[in-house]
Amino acid sequence: MSDTGTITQKRIPLKKLQKYQPLEGEYSFIKKLIWAYFFLLLFEGALRKWFLPGLSQGLLIIRDPVVIWIYYLCHAKNLFPLNNKYLQRCFQWVALATVLSFIVNQAHPLTIAYGARTNLLHFPLIFVMARVLKWNDVIKFGKAFLVLALPMTWVVAQQFQADRFDIMNVASGGTGHQMMTSGDKVRASGTFSFVSGIVFYYCFSVAFIIYGFLIRNTFPKWLLYLGTSATLLAMVTAGSRSVIAECLQVVACIGFLAYFRPSEFGKIAAAVFGFSVLAVIVYSQVELFQEGLDFLSLRFEEAANVEGNPIEAYFTRYIDIIVSPYYYNMWTGFWGNGLGTATRAGAALGGGYGGAELSWSRPVLENGLLVGVFFILWRVWISKDLLLISIKAVKRGSYLSIFLFGAAGPILLFSPFGQPTNLGFAAFGGGLCLAAAVSQKKPN
Repeated sequence: MSDTGTITQKRIPLKKLQKYQPLEGEYSFIKKLIWAYFFLLLFEGALRKWFLPGLSQGLLIIRDPVVIWIYYLCHAKNLFPLNNKYLQRCFQWVALATVLSFIVNQAHPLTIAYGARTNLLHFPLIFVMARVLKWNDVIKFGKAFLVLALPMTWVVAQQFQADRFDIMNVASGGTGHQMMTSGDKVRASGTFSFVSGIVFYYCFSVAFIIYGFLIRNTFPKWLLYLGTSATLLAMVTAGSRSVIAECLQVVACIGFLAYFRPSEFGKIAAAVFGFSVLAVIVYSQVELFQEGLDFLSLRFEEAANVEGNPIEAYFTRYIDIIVSPYYYNMWTGFWGNGLGTATRAGAALGGGYGGAELSWSRPVLENGLLVGVFFILWRVWISKDLLLISIKAVKRGSYLSIFLFGAAGPILLFSPFGQPTNLGFAAFGGGLCLAAAVSQKKPN
């Protein structure tokens, strides 16, 4: 995934960026802002649920000023990817959709603005992170994921054990409660507003855990073991099959090592399997783990009675996303209803239907099949190229990016961007993956 723009104060092309390492301390404030984006992504939901419920709606865009500040500083340093082909095509699509929404759909300006923001504002961060972050920076984010997995899992466990009306399970805005599931249990959301945040968080944790087992001394052993244990406990107490399914997608990326680096595959498979078995044996003596495991078994059993085979249901979910644009096209006009009208926030701002549950259906509902399909193709394009550059990294002996792609790739390709947490993980996760692929890795 490369572009032809200039990227540093010395105007070094991005193709040479892979060999270029900024001086220690260079771009330090931009990095701090990226860290701010990361923490706001993780704790935005906590602010909306527990600390500032009255500002819940406004907090939906709390990361927007941070990312704009990042872009401003990058532009001043000739770092902003103005000539990036992915961003150029995205901007062109958003511009066309905006014009059609004004002229043809006559949608509300605020709704259009929110839709344009959702489809464009955060994606430059992917390429900014690849230009600013060094290898050590990526590893520091990995340490943060593992360290924070401990308090995050504590919150998840408390939500699992608490009553649906407990303060731990309050919904955004301080009213209502989180989604219910089997056995009158709440689907845990951790510090996030929605369940999807927990799913994505542990996907990235698993990516760093696998890499930590593969490459020794990447993380302290105590941190690796505690982070792994916390992640396993969260999987059985989160009340969500998606946590299991999405994390298995990350684990499945081991297959790329099996194909391109078979010797490494054996090493990582043995290490992960061995520790997982040990952790399950130890956890089997813990009452909370047993309760969570029983609950998870019930969830899968009930789902199987409705959906059939879990593997078939997994693939059916993605097939539904892929075919949904054609079904939704039958219920909307040729030019759709206008940019932003299929998002809940956009509809609240100025009108629309809101609540497009399937990610590929949204651009079709908003802009019609002819125009909407181009944004879908853009998502396919950027996800495909991110996979290819991650595979190239594997071939040259750098493995972290392929596991990060296992976490970020499905979000970029299929996740609904109208939900702020999904959008944040798509941009930040994509940036982390690309940074790991192009940055200089220290010799093992």
